[in-house]
Amino acid sequence: MVPVEVSQAIQSTNEYLLKSSLSEGMSESQLGEPSNDSYKKLQFDKNREILGDVLLRLRETVALLSHDRVVSLINELDNFSINVSLIGQVKAGKTALTNALIGKPEMLPSDVNPWTSVVTSVHINTPKPAGKTAVFNFFTTQEWLNMVETGGTLGEIANRSGFSDEVEEMQAQISEMQRRTELRLGHNFSMLMGSKHSFLGFSSEMLRKYVCLGDEDDGTASEGRYADVTKSADIYIDSATYRVPTIIHDTPGVNDPFLLREAVTLNSLEETDICILVLGAQQSFSTVDVALLRTVRSMNKSRVIFFVNRVDQLSNPAEQIPEIDSYIREVLRQEDLPTDVPIVFGSAAWAEMAAFGVPSDVSETSIESLSELVSKRTSEPHDDTHAMPLGSAEHTLSKTKDLSGLFELRKLIETKSLQDISLPHLSSVARRALDIARTSQMFLEQVDDTNWVTPPDYDINAAIKTLEEMQEQVQTECADAIKAAATEMVDKMSNAYQLFADREQAALEHELETHKSVARWVPQIEKLRRSLILNYGHFAETAPNKVNEIMARVAEDVQQIYNDALNNAVKIISVEPVESHTPRNPACLTRTMPLDITSNWLKDWITQRAKRPSYIRKLRQLVAAEKRQTLEDLEASYIADLAAENSMLINGFFEDHINGLRNIAMLNDEEQRAEALQVLGMEKEIKLRVDRLGGIIDELSQTLTELAASSPPTRK
Repeated sequence: MVPVEVSQAIQSTNEYLLKSSLSEGMSESQLGEPSNDSYKKLQFDKNREILGDVLLRLRETVALLSHDRVVSLINELDNFSINVSLIGQVKAGKTALTNALIGKPEMLPSDVNPWTSVVTSVHINTPKPAGKTAVFNFFTTQEWLNMVETGGTLGEIANRSGFSDEVEEMQAQISEMQRRTELRLGHNFSMLMGSKHSFLGFSSEMLRKYVCLGDEDDGTASEGRYADVTKSADIYIDSATYRVPTIIHDTPGVNDPFLLREAVTLNSLEETDICILVLGAQQSFSTVDVALLRTVRSMNKSRVIFFVNRVDQLSNPAEQIPEIDSYIREVLRQEDLPTDVPIVFGSAAWAEMAAFGVPSDVSETSIESLSELVSKRTSEPHDDTHAMPLGSAEHTLSKTKDLSGLFELRKLIETKSLQDISLPHLSSVARRALDIARTSQMFLEQVDDTNWVTPPDYDINAAIKTLEEMQEQVQTECADAIKAAATEMVDKMSNAYQLFADREQAALEHELETHKSVARWVPQIEKLRRSLILNYGHFAETAPNKVNEIMARVAEDVQQIYNDALNNAVKIISVEPVESHTPRNPACLTRTMPLDITSNWLKDWITQRAKRPSYIRKLRQLVAAEKRQTLEDLEASYIADLAAENSMLINGFFEDHINGLRNIAMLNDEEQRAEALQVLGMEKEIKLRVDRLGGIIDELSQTLTELAASSPPTRK
C-alpha cells in the first residue's frame, strides 16, 4: 500500500510535470524556471516559422547566382535539431531515464546485456526517412571481423602491449559470442552485414530483438536475435513536450569488456549539443565515473548536465544528497573542471512514477525512501526555488516538488536547447539570409543603371587566370597554416608523453627502492590526458583563426578585382570571406588509453619479472605505442578532415567568383548580354524583385531584433 502523503507527492509532481510541459500560462513560482523562458519558447516558435517562410520567398526572389546559397540555408533550417546524449556506466539507469524523458513507458528495454553494442537514438519531431519510424543499421563485415579477430579496441591494446594471455582469453569469449550469433542468425548472418532493417512502426518487443541480448543459453530465443550485429538503432516519434526538434541518444555503458561500446559512444558525442552524464548515487564518482570526465572535459560547460540517479536507493537521501553534491563538485575542482555545472539529483524509478503513475514493480524500499524525503523536505522552511539556478546545490536542497529530478532535467535541456543553441542558430541563419538579400538587392538595383563596360585595357580573361592562380596559392597557404598549427600541437603532445614516461619511470623506481613493491604505484594518466586535450584545444583555436586571416585578406583582393572589372563603379558585388570549419571534439583523446587498463597488467608483469631494465623498457614501450596511436588518429581523423573541409570551402569560394567574372564578360558582349541576364535571373523582373527584396530585408531585420531581445545575457 502506497502511503497517502507519497501518493499526494506523486500526484503533485505528475500534475506539475504535465502543466510545465503543456501550459505556457503558469507563473514563475509554479514553474520554477527563468523569467524569460516562456518568452524564449514563443519567440523561437514564431521566428522559426517566419524565417522558414522568408527563406522560401527569398529563394524565388534573389538573383540566380545566390539561389544555391539560399537553398543551403533552407536545408540547414529544415534539418536543424538538438542532439542530447546520455552517457554513463553499464546499468547506470540511462535507458529508464530516457523513457521518462521521452514520455514513453518501457519503450526502450532497460535491461540491455553488457554484450550489446548499440546506440539507440530517439528522434523527436524530426523528419522521418521515407516515412519510416524505426531504422536499425548493422555492422559492416570489416567492423565485425575487427572485433572477432582482434578482440576490438581492448584486443588491439592487449596485442600492442604484449599481453598474450589476455588476448587469448578475450578471443575465446568473442568466439563464443560469434558461435551463438551465427547459430541464432544462420544463413542470414552474412546477408545482414552492412545492411539495415527499417519499419513503418515499432513496438517494445521489436526493439528488444535489435538492442537487448537478454538471457539465452542455446542461441535460439527470438529476443535479442539481431543484437550482436546491430550497430545503431534510430526511432522516430512526435511529442508536444519538445518545442525544438531533438534527438536523444541512449548510449551503451563505457565500461564494456571489449571497449567497442565505448568507441561507439564516444564517436556519437562528437556531434552532441548537450551531454548528460548519469551517475549512480550509491557509488557516485567511482573510478569509471572519474574516467568519464575525460568525455566531457573537451565540451563547453554550458552543454553538460550531471544526473545523479537512484537516490531512492540511499539509506538517508535527505542527508546524503548534499554530501554527494559537495563531493562531486570537489572532484570537479580537483580535475580542473568548472564546479558550477548543473547537478540534478533524482531517480529514474521516481521519474517513471511522476510521468506514468506508480508502477507495480517499484520496491517498497524506494517508496519508503521517497516518503521520508517528502516528509523531511516539507517539514523544513525553504526559499522559493524559482530564484535559484536549476541544478545548483541551493535549488536541490530547497525543492519540495519534482523529487524525481525529471522536470528539472527536462527544463535544463529545454533552456540550454533554446538559449545556448537554437536561438543563436536562428540568428545565424537570419544574418546570413540578410546578407544575401542585401547583396542581391544592390546587385539588381545596379544592373539596369550600370553600363557594365570594363575599361578598354582591362583583360578579364587575365583576371580569371589570376583568380585561378590565387586559388592554388591560397590552398597551399591555408594547408601550410593548418600543418604548422598541427606540427606545434604534435611537438607539444610528444613532449607531454616524454614527461609522462620520465615521471612514471622515476615513480616506479622510487617505489621499488623504498617499498620493494609497485603495489602503491598509480600512473598519473589524467594529468597526461589534460595536457593532451589542452594542446588540442590550442590547435582547434589557432588553425581556424589562421585560415580566417588568410581568407579575409583574399576577400579584399577578390573585391578589388571586381572593382577593376567594373571600372570602379559603385560596389555592385560584395565579396564576403568564408570562415574556416571548426575541428571536431577529440574523441580519440577521451577514450580509454592502454595505460588506463594495463596498469594492473603491468604491475602483474613486473611482479613476475624482477629485472629493472625489463619493466622500464615495457613501460616505455607502452607509452610509445600509445603516443604513436594517438597522433596517428589525430592526423587521420581530425587534422586531415579539417584540411579537407577547408579545401572544399576555398574551392567553392573561388569557383563562385570565377563564374562571376565570366558572367561580367558576357554582360559586356551585346550578343551574349541577354543570355547573361537570363542566367542571372534578371531578364524581366528586376524592379519586381528589388521591391520584394526590400520587404524581405525589413522582415529579416525585424526577426534579428526580436531574436536579440529573446537572448539576454545568461543570469549568473
